[in-house]
Order: sequence, then C-alpha cells, then structure tokens
Amino acid sequence: MDYYLLVGILIFVSLVAAGLVPLLMFFKVKIRTIRILSLLLGLFAVTHGLYHLSAGFGNEFFSDLVFEPVSVSILVAFGLYYSKKGIV
Repeated sequence: MDYYLLVGILIFVSLVAAGLVPLLMFFKVKIRTIRILSLLLGLFAVTHGLYHLSAGFGNEFFSDLVFEPVSVSILVAFGLYYSKKGIV
C-alpha cells in the first residue's frame, strides 16, 4: 500500500467521521438556520473527504475536476449563508 493512499484513506475516514456530527445535527435540530448550516458543514466535510480519497487512489479526474469544485462550492455557500443568517 502506497503512503499517499494510506494518508488519503486516513484523511477520508477522519473527515467523514467529523462530517457525521453536523449531518446528525441536521436531523435532530428544529431551528431552520442551524439545520441548514449543519447540513452545509457536514456535506463539505464528506465531499472534501471524498476528494482526499480519490486523490489518494490517484484518480485525478474525480479529485480535481469533481470533488474539489463541489467541496469549495459547498464551503462558499456555507460562508455566504452564515454571513447572511448566522449572525444574530
């Protein structure tokens, strides 16, 4: 097993584990603003983990052209939504 693949798998597992917490909050919380923020944060963590997994496997198409723009777009959407609705 290549070192780069092992690091990609470890980062994937840690980001998916970290992303599960906001995704579970999305299903439990009733406040709409917090639900949307937790959904966006959880989706960012999972898609960024998929980016690292595909980069670890050496699949440059999925890592650079699919998962990276999707994860950056979700992170930008999180920031924009937080700047409009998150500040009380």
